[in-house]
Amino acid sequence: MFDPSPFRAAIFDLDGTLVHSEHVWERAKVEVTARYGKRPSRALLDAHVGRGLKDFLDELFGMPLTPEMRRAIGDQIGAEADLWLDRLREPVPGARDWLLAHAEAGRRIAVCSSSPRRHIDGALEMLAIRDIVELSVSGAELPVGKPDPLPFLTTLNALGLAAAEAFAVEDSVAGATSASRAGLFTIAIGPGCTGPAYNFCPIRAETYADLHPTRITATGVQS
Repeated sequence: MFDPSPFRAAIFDLDGTLVHSEHVWERAKVEVTARYGKRPSRALLDAHVGRGLKDFLDELFGMPLTPEMRRAIGDQIGAEADLWLDRLREPVPGARDWLLAHAEAGRRIAVCSSSPRRHIDGALEMLAIRDIVELSVSGAELPVGKPDPLPFLTTLNALGLAAAEAFAVEDSVAGATSASRAGLFTIAIGPGCTGPAYNFCPIRAETYADLHPTRITATGVQS
C-alpha cells in the first residue's frame, strides 16, 4: 500500500507516465537518423526510452559526436516530432486523475522530463494541468540526463525540498534509476513495471488503476 502522507510533493515523469508519446519520438529518431545512413536497432531504441538524445546518438554513430553535430541532429529529431506530437500524443489512462488527487490533497506537483521544454508545455496543455504543475524541468537543458540523478536533483533544488519530502513517478528503468539515485521514493507505473528490472522501486504497478486504495487524502489514502 502506498501512503503518501509523509510527502509534500509529487514529481512526475512525462513521456509514458502522463502521456503516451514514445512512439512519436521513436518514429522521429528512425526517420531523421536514416538521413545519415543509420538504422537504430530495436534493442537500442528500447534501451533509450526515457532518456535524452546525447547517449542515443553517440551509441548509434559509434563515437562521441561533436556538440554541434549532436545539436543539429537533435534539433532535426525534435522538429520531426513536432509534426506528429499534437496528433499522436495520448493521455495515459488514469494519470491525470491520480495527479489531480495529489494536488487536491495539498501536494506540490512537478514534472521532470527528458523532453524539450516546448514538448513538456504542449503535453501539459493537452492534459489541462499547466496551472496545477508548479514546476517543470527539461533534461534537454541539463548537461546530463536520466539515468543520472541530476534531473531529479535539479527539480528538488528548484522546489526547495529534500529528497525525503517528495516521491517520483516513472515508467522507464532509466527514469526510475535517476529518481532512485537522487534519493527519492520511486513509484514505477506502466507496462512491464512489475517485472524484475524494477525491483529497486518500492511501489510497482502496470496501470494507475492497479494502485490501491485509490482515494488520496492530505493525511494518507482511503479506500
